[in-house]
Amino acid sequence: MKVNITYPALGKRRQVKRKLIRAAGWLMLLAAFVCPGVNLAVGGKAWSLIVLMGLYMLWTLALSPDLVEYNRISQFIRLLLSSCVMLVIIELVIVPGWAAVVVPIVGFGGLIVCAALFFSDMERQRQNMLPMLSLIFLSALGSAAGLLWLKPEIRWPLAVMGLLSLALLIACAAALGRGFLIEFQKRFHIK
Repeated sequence: MKVNITYPALGKRRQVKRKLIRAAGWLMLLAAFVCPGVNLAVGGKAWSLIVLMGLYMLWTLALSPDLVEYNRISQFIRLLLSSCVMLVIIELVIVPGWAAVVVPIVGFGGLIVCAALFFSDMERQRQNMLPMLSLIFLSALGSAAGLLWLKPEIRWPLAVMGLLSLALLIACAAALGRGFLIEFQKRFHIK
């Protein structure tokens, strides 16, 4: 018995899009090899790290996004975390001294946007609770670490971000009620 497995034919637009993404991937890979070489040849600051992070952000966020966790909260969190890493790299490579204030402010804004996305449609976004809780815990952990090790005059953005993350955790637990624990059981198979 011969089994013929057939898939629907890709449309012309979809084939063109796939070819463009493949060509862009090769160009980005070439740039990822050329930029550090040029940076080493020319000397100076390691600006190629910023280029490499920008290429990574372009590839993961625009050209080849996740297929499994492709929802508005997860994609926004990826954008937020990539942007914060880019800001830290810019500080380490080019201009030091400002990321300890700017990154928590960006994180604070990201927490507010994630909360707005989550609470705007809780029934559908309930399944996206884990990425949001991961961001909340990461923000709280970063805030606590920064409060312990940074100078007192630049701690205020970290304190505000930490308090917001705690408030969002309480708001999620209050809004979902018993569903908060049920979602944890679904994600972690807790009995």
